[in-house]
Amino acid sequence: MKRLIFAMIVVLCTGLASCKKFLDTTPTDSLQQTSYYNTEAKLTNALAGVYQPLGNPGIYGDNMFDQLGASTDEGFYNRSAQTTGIMVYNFDYGNADLNNFWTQLYQGIERANILISNIELPPMDETKRQVILGEALFLRGYYYYLLVTNFGDVPLKTSPTASVTEVDLIRTPAKDIYKQIITDMESAEAKVNTSTAIGFGGRVSKTVVEGILARVCLSMAGNPLNDESQYANALKWAQKVQQSGEHSLNPSYRQMFINLHQDIYDVKESMWEVENKGTGADGLGNTNRLANTNGIQLTANSDAIGYSYAFINTTGKLFNLYSAGDQRRNCAIAPYSYNTTTTPVSYIYWTPAQIYNRNAGKFRREYELSAVKSKNYTPVNFPLLRYADVLLMLAEAENHINGPSAAAYNAINQVRRRGFGLAANTAVASVSVVGNLTLATTGNTGYLASQTSVPVTFTGGGGSGATGVATVATTGKVTALAVLTPGIGYTFAPTVIIGTAWTANTVYTTGTQVFNGNNLYTVTTAGTSNSTAPAQTAGASNGTGAIFTYAGLRATATASIATSQVDLTGLDKAGFQLALEDERARELCFESLRKADLIRWGKWVPVMNAVSADIKANGLTFSFGSLAGQNITARNLLFPIPASEISVNKLATQNPGW
Repeated sequence: MKRLIFAMIVVLCTGLASCKKFLDTTPTDSLQQTSYYNTEAKLTNALAGVYQPLGNPGIYGDNMFDQLGASTDEGFYNRSAQTTGIMVYNFDYGNADLNNFWTQLYQGIERANILISNIELPPMDETKRQVILGEALFLRGYYYYLLVTNFGDVPLKTSPTASVTEVDLIRTPAKDIYKQIITDMESAEAKVNTSTAIGFGGRVSKTVVEGILARVCLSMAGNPLNDESQYANALKWAQKVQQSGEHSLNPSYRQMFINLHQDIYDVKESMWEVENKGTGADGLGNTNRLANTNGIQLTANSDAIGYSYAFINTTGKLFNLYSAGDQRRNCAIAPYSYNTTTTPVSYIYWTPAQIYNRNAGKFRREYELSAVKSKNYTPVNFPLLRYADVLLMLAEAENHINGPSAAAYNAINQVRRRGFGLAANTAVASVSVVGNLTLATTGNTGYLASQTSVPVTFTGGGGSGATGVATVATTGKVTALAVLTPGIGYTFAPTVIIGTAWTANTVYTTGTQVFNGNNLYTVTTAGTSNSTAPAQTAGASNGTGAIFTYAGLRATATASIATSQVDLTGLDKAGFQLALEDERARELCFESLRKADLIRWGKWVPVMNAVSADIKANGLTFSFGSLAGQNITARNLLFPIPASEISVNKLATQNPGW
């Protein structure tokens, strides 16, 4: 990956010239800052050190999408035995994950402060110097943004720590922390390179700064500051991104996430990413667990796909937010589990009733390209800012200021159209797609369990593009049907075809199953089929070439069609805001944004309590997922100040309720 590479400086003393040299009291086993930051290359290395905490397990290497970000109205922690910990909101200020989060954020700030204070040391091109300074300023602001949104008032440091005893710092009010964030980021915006000039998502660009400034301003506009003036600023910054002309939506929602697994940069949409590399075996320090802790569960026969614990499952609320034809659902929420009894591992698709069984699915180790995979570490990049988010922020701010204007509708509808697999800039009122599939109760015998799944195709109905799959159980029956792609343009129910029809003059291999009429046949002798279709209801077919042996009666099913609204229209201001909140969940779920959204909207506690009640009532064997929402109260609007800070900072105070 095009990541900033860290340098290790080793200083060796190769000889002692004299006793005077030997007795010199100047330390030789460490570097002074004036010595270290004295070249452009060293400044660049130091900048890499400022970026590095982002990928640490304490932040986006695991914590943000696993422990700290496990439980929202999008997902719950998928372990019934987990009754304590930050993932179920039963913890205290000594929690290790919390302390690591705090420590890594302040480590990033300290590194930024040191770099900023030494930025003028080396002789170098002034434009390049300003780029490095801009990135360092922005990153300092971003680390403070994560602190203030999670902890509220925090100590503010904008210069390097002079002494290890310099630890007693008062907590600066949140509004002043935000002022510093804005100052740093606005300064950075004028210094950093454009996204086009950088060409990859691992470094901060001008439009990244603008997009994150929109996010910061929306946070200030909402709870707890409720600074209404910031909606105009959020709109301004989001419009700057839009007007830059550098960004657009990837036509494929799924492909955008596949790119993150395969070192493919699409800066038009994926504007800023935490970059990760390899498996950690090369010694370069990768400890990223994206898709490992929050992927699709696979703990056996995982060599080809990759090991995953699947700690995060979807909520019924998120699953039901997607309407028929919205292609994001099967990308964001895994429609299948892995069948580890087959080689290679195959899919077992969930039934429509199996909602809470489903793992978060945006990040899947099967997308990785490496032939040799680490059990616990992955090369998957984490998306910190996508253009879809910028469009939704623009829509939210525009609606708040001017109501549901044409600009607000245009922004949100671009995101919605892409979600249905349509061109983002072409208006579409609605789509009619293949909806539910209903398996007939007759027939359905003789399927080979070894094939695990059977293709489902559709004919007629006035539309096109729908595909599906049937799951075969060990009983030899089709037990579940799933629509993989819902197609478009259906005006009446299409005919459902389960399996592959027999055809003449076709080469067949042993074990293949085909149907003719209502009968199912298994190829027991490989070869080419002749012109006479098998029709027997017992035994094998006659003749030479491929031999077809009767297996049973084929499975049949019927389909329904569903029509979903695509472009939003006709909403009042409050209705648009509610639609916007749901759209952010559909589009941005499992990207570590939802909790902050719910807090700034003033809905965190009631929404989580309601989600808890829903999981408890409808989650069946997954009712344990209600625990986090059940534990959440007003004190959980902020995390406690960690023990690692309270124990050394005599001026530190604790957040309410902790």
